[in-house]
Amino acid sequence: MLILPLCLCGSSAFAACADAPAGLRDIEANGYYSDAHYSVVDPVLKARNEAAVKPFSDYLATVSANADRYIASGDTAAAACALRWLDRWAVDGAMLGKVGSSQAQYERKWTLAGVALAYIKLRPLAEPAQRLHIESWLPRLADAALAFAGDAKRPRNNHYYWVGLAVMATGVATGDARYIDAASKIYDSALNDIGDDGSLPLELNRAGRALAYHNYALAPLVMMAELSRMNHDDWYQRRHSRLKKLAQLVLDGIADPAWFVQKTGAAQEIPKGGILGWIVFYRETAPELTAPSQALMEQAPFRYAQLGGNLSALAEKHFFEQP
Repeated sequence: MLILPLCLCGSSAFAACADAPAGLRDIEANGYYSDAHYSVVDPVLKARNEAAVKPFSDYLATVSANADRYIASGDTAAAACALRWLDRWAVDGAMLGKVGSSQAQYERKWTLAGVALAYIKLRPLAEPAQRLHIESWLPRLADAALAFAGDAKRPRNNHYYWVGLAVMATGVATGDARYIDAASKIYDSALNDIGDDGSLPLELNRAGRALAYHNYALAPLVMMAELSRMNHDDWYQRRHSRLKKLAQLVLDGIADPAWFVQKTGAAQEIPKGGILGWIVFYRETAPELTAPSQALMEQAPFRYAQLGGNLSALAEKHFFEQP
């Protein structure tokens, strides 16, 4: 990957960098499903949760967008801004305070995944003090995510896989093999969860959201496999490419959800937009899936901050294949 010297001079379409908001140590969040299958959203609870976590989603959106500007055009002013924002939250110990509810824990690991992926793009430009602060902060968040996920009483569903992505990104961002090893165990656990028909039993229990949650579980696994390339590995090949079974089931379900309808007895929500961004990477790995995925490509560019930002741009630049 071409790394440009950090310079705030020269022309740039980037607006002036606003001061980073103070890092919030505590996360308040609430669940919003009203049925036993966690498939029916209570709009009042959903709105309450979105308002509570908005400072975190807004922060991540800004950092991710600025990191993307650097990758897309070499805009070092945008990169410097994103690094200042990351440094501010690292120094403030953001998300390391009271994180009591399960939903708050989910929010922390999603945000960690996004900020660690953004930092991977920016790390070569970080000043020594910034690297010290950020690379001390990310592991503390990763340790907290692993501690929560390690509770044997908690179901190891899609949330477990997202913890895997968060700690994998932390490991790549900091060069700490402990987190890559932890992610590797989560990834292998996920492969063991995939049935011969490609399904995930815990996600099949989501009634009308079963297809959507199969896709939501698949996305972090694909991104973990992409990150493995930066560690000179190829997790796509594990268990005889078992991830392909899940990818094929999701693609078939998007094209025709009848299988999911038959299994769940419920009409299915069809995933769309940025959360489908995994396809821009996976279609290169499994060319035989190109045809059924072509219609999905009409939704590009795919942007999803928790998965790495502008995924279409990253795929176009073969970002994860760089040494």
